[in-house]
Amino acid sequence: MATSTQQSSPTWAKVVSTVFHPFLMPLFTLVLLYLSDPILHLHFAAFIYLLVVLAVNTVAPAISLYVMYKRGAISDLEIRNRSQRSWPFLVVLAYYTLTWFIAGSGDNARMIPGVYMGLLTGLIAAIAGAILITRWFKLSMHGMGVGGTLGALVAVQTLHFSPSLTLDLMLVLIAGAVGWSRLALGVHTHREVYAGTIYGFVVVFAAVLLG
Repeated sequence: MATSTQQSSPTWAKVVSTVFHPFLMPLFTLVLLYLSDPILHLHFAAFIYLLVVLAVNTVAPAISLYVMYKRGAISDLEIRNRSQRSWPFLVVLAYYTLTWFIAGSGDNARMIPGVYMGLLTGLIAAIAGAILITRWFKLSMHGMGVGGTLGALVAVQTLHFSPSLTLDLMLVLIAGAVGWSRLALGVHTHREVYAGTIYGFVVVFAAVLLG
């Protein structure tokens, strides 16, 4: 019985880590923002536009990461080796920086709400900061992703005076599940998971609130 439990834990941990992968979290965040905030319902065209853009930004970095893995630039797709994290992070940063420039120029700048631009700014700031931090400390990117999602939702609730304790509690529980999955897979320590989650929350919360 104990052996069966030990074998099932990594399996469930992989499922949780895959479902809430950092590449997917910006897309999830956008959908949650739109569904949970009545004001953002008025900007359906902007939502669809960013939904498509973020979907591309989900697939493209994943392909880039896989290519780097196949070419030996990184030893595994989890990027367990801290010294190998800079280049993958720079690739992801490049994708979101390009997205920010496209979304913030021309007619798009008038169409897209400041909240969404704040989300993109937060993503860029969080990734750029993580590139610097990872020189000395291995932040949990999964933690950063789910922490950023919670930060974005809480910031919008603060801006629009529309608290949603049920949604926030759900995200806190998801953050706990994600943290557990990273520990169960042996990818991160408790300190790395907590630091990544708090860091993601603070950076994205500030960016959306000030954006």
